[in-house]
Amino acid sequence: MKSRAAWLGAGLAALVVGTTACQDQDRSRQDTAEKNTPGQRVEQAQLQSEKAFDDARDAQKEASSQQREAARAQEDVQQKQQELQEAQAKAQKEAQEAQASQQQAQARTQQAQSVAQQAQASALAAQRQAQQNFATQQQQASNESAAANQRIADPGAQQQQAANPDAATQQAAIAQNSQPTQAQAAPAQEQQITGDVLSASAQEVLVSQRGEPRLRLKVGPSTQVQVDGRAASAADIQEGAQVRASYRTDESSGQPQALRIDATSRAQPAAPAPAESGESSPGVPR
Repeated sequence: MKSRAAWLGAGLAALVVGTTACQDQDRSRQDTAEKNTPGQRVEQAQLQSEKAFDDARDAQKEASSQQREAARAQEDVQQKQQELQEAQAKAQKEAQEAQASQQQAQARTQQAQSVAQQAQASALAAQRQAQQNFATQQQQASNESAAANQRIADPGAQQQQAANPDAATQQAAIAQNSQPTQAQAAPAQEQQITGDVLSASAQEVLVSQRGEPRLRLKVGPSTQVQVDGRAASAADIQEGAQVRASYRTDESSGQPQALRIDATSRAQPAAPAPAESGESSPGVPR
């Protein structure tokens, strides 16, 4: 409204200036007309009047044009203000959405950390249980191996057990009652095992009995290894060789550590002696 009033004021000022100029020209013409005839004076007055109307009309057109430009400028200002308000509202909405997304991400991160901690705790518990089960299995295997070695070392006891079943039952009961004591002392005692080699490397030897994996012996720098009576390394032991090993169960890891390994390469069976000699080969009944 102020711009419109300013433009109107400018138009009126221009009209006044034009009117003043016209008046000055009229005076000049009047002075000239006094010297002219009455007809000439009337004609000049008409011309002056028409020119004044033309000037006023031009001034009015200029004022109207300026007024229209002022109106368009006002509309542009209003449109820019509306666009600014819309941009501010959009920016505020995006900021709120970003804050909500950040809160959701933090919540998901905390949930993932909680799940990871629970999974880690479960894994540690399972690992401890597996170690306990492995130690128990190793101890049982050691006890069974010790019992088997004792039976192999004392064949007379087997014959006595076959001849006297009651005595064998009593010995079994005594052995069963003594198992807790042996289990407690086993980690600190040296034990032995005899069997065949399933696999061998510089770090470990897998010993089997009757074709079944029995014991996995860990080989260290202090382990004494002999193959066919000669010093060697565990990697020199061939698959299928017969071994007699002494070991001790490590208290910290629960794994059997080999102390000494004596291996004998698998040999071809000896040919039987002639029948007329009257003697039988060793190990063959006559």
